[in-house]
Amino acid sequence: MDDLLTWFSVCLSGIFAIIGGWIGGSIGGRYALKATQKAHENQKNIADETEARIVKSLLQAIHDELETVFDQYQETMGNRIEALEKNQPLAFYYPLASDFFSVYHGNTFLIGRVKDHDLRKAIIKTYSLAKGLLDSYKMNNDIIHKWEHWSLVFAETQMEVHKIQAEAYRSSLINYAEVLKKMHEDVKVNLKETTRMLALAGIFS
Repeated sequence: MDDLLTWFSVCLSGIFAIIGGWIGGSIGGRYALKATQKAHENQKNIADETEARIVKSLLQAIHDELETVFDQYQETMGNRIEALEKNQPLAFYYPLASDFFSVYHGNTFLIGRVKDHDLRKAIIKTYSLAKGLLDSYKMNNDIIHKWEHWSLVFAETQMEVHKIQAEAYRSSLINYAEVLKKMHEDVKVNLKETTRMLALAGIFS
């Protein structure tokens, strides 16, 4: 009888040990899982904060670049094109740098990380219009060069064929001036809207 009680006691002890181990393991596993989840959440929060800082810095730089480049442009050419009278050529060379938009071109891989779809689209549109305007000024510079060339040739030769060439290029300049004025206004309007949207996005806070 004593042997039976002893055996039963040993069995109960073993069962309790197993149950205790299972409960302890379960609780420990649950805390370990929560700790892992918490660590993951912390890492994600840190990654999100880092991403937000990177995008905000990019938007600040874009705002500054757009304002700076346009202010310089307005002083050198914008005021001139706005004051140009109808049926007059823009007979003025616009010196063009190799890259006005170093911030934008150097960070195009980050533009897609701007979460605000409308803001992202506005930025891309403004830069596209601005680059199109600069390309058009290059074309105008080329027409001016050809007009001056044939005007000089006519002055030296007094041949009618050269006069016709010079007048044709001057006529092209007059027509192209209207195109430039329209493109200038489009850039100005889009730039104003984009900088407004950038400010509303909280880049200065």
